[in-house]
Amino acid sequence: MKTLKFSKNVRLMGYCLLILTYTIFHYTQMAMIANLGGFNNLFRILAVIILLFGMLFQKYSFRELVFFCGIFLFSIFVAYQNKSLDFPITVAIIFCLRKIEFSKIVKADFYTRFVITLIIFVCAVSNYIPSNNFFRDGVIRYSFGFYHPNLFGAYVLILTLEFIYLGYIRNNNTLRIWIILPIIFFIDKTANSRSAEVSLLIYLIVYLIFKINFFSKVSNKILYCASIVAICLVSTLSVISTYMYNPTSEIWGMMNKLLSSRPAIINSVVNNFYPVHLFGQRTALLGDMDGIFINGRNINLFVDNSYMSIAIKLGAVTLAVFVLWLIKNAYIFTKGKNRIVMFCWLISLLVWGLSENKLILIQFNILLFSYVEKNEGEITCKNI
Repeated sequence: MKTLKFSKNVRLMGYCLLILTYTIFHYTQMAMIANLGGFNNLFRILAVIILLFGMLFQKYSFRELVFFCGIFLFSIFVAYQNKSLDFPITVAIIFCLRKIEFSKIVKADFYTRFVITLIIFVCAVSNYIPSNNFFRDGVIRYSFGFYHPNLFGAYVLILTLEFIYLGYIRNNNTLRIWIILPIIFFIDKTANSRSAEVSLLIYLIVYLIFKINFFSKVSNKILYCASIVAICLVSTLSVISTYMYNPTSEIWGMMNKLLSSRPAIINSVVNNFYPVHLFGQRTALLGDMDGIFINGRNINLFVDNSYMSIAIKLGAVTLAVFVLWLIKNAYIFTKGKNRIVMFCWLISLLVWGLSENKLILIQFNILLFSYVEKNEGEITCKNI
């Protein structure tokens, strides 16, 4: 028992170090300006070594090893096509944290992310580190030390969802849900990250719907079906809006304006630069490299949609695997006693993924852990 506890603590420490590494050396404006990629790689390797060391004290069945080895080899093949380690790192971390209770992972992630975000925020406000602040539609957007206001908004979104969850598993009538309203107001007046704001608002609406007596008694099967519909809907809409976008259509014009030109931009990327392949490709999408040169000038390509970003960078097969993984997860946590708050969390992130491109990264989507830790048995507490 002590050995297993030691293994869990070591692996959680490795995971926390990974979150710290990504946050400081990859997602801050300081890291972008000072080019801290070397430190990022060094500490990522150290975090992986700690995780692997912790795994030595944890038992795994032959079936588990075969399954994850297959998925990991697939991720390596995709990484070879894509020239990025993001996907295999996500797969490896999911496997490394196997058999650790989801609530413990959430708690470790929350406190680590909260402390480092607060430090970055204070340092940025005090002008000790640079920020990437800029105007949009006459409104100044603050990044508070992160390399983009939307990234700061994403961290606030994650912290809010984790804060609500940690309160919910102790008391399912928690008032923490109402923190969403001041958080939305704060984000709107500072980072102006509409994707985070909409995601939090959707979470609140869905949660309040399930507080109604009729909906609170919905069966697990119906909730699981709703999860499947939601997962398939957002991924299908992403593909349809990419390939069927028509700039001459008034309806598409309204949708394009509502989504900050994302359909038009992604349609242009797929048709003019990077058509979708089965197993991905090396791309110049913003965040991967410095862009591409066309007619003597550098162009940054944006694909601010997680589902199409996966399809373009990692391939159509990876998108299918990702969707099936989410569906499998939903089957597990919609059977648990925390099913309602987990369902709300899922819907919130699915909506967030429509306008952000990081849903497949473990450091932004902690629900990817919810399959391997047997949600229905290890993290459940009370019914809503």
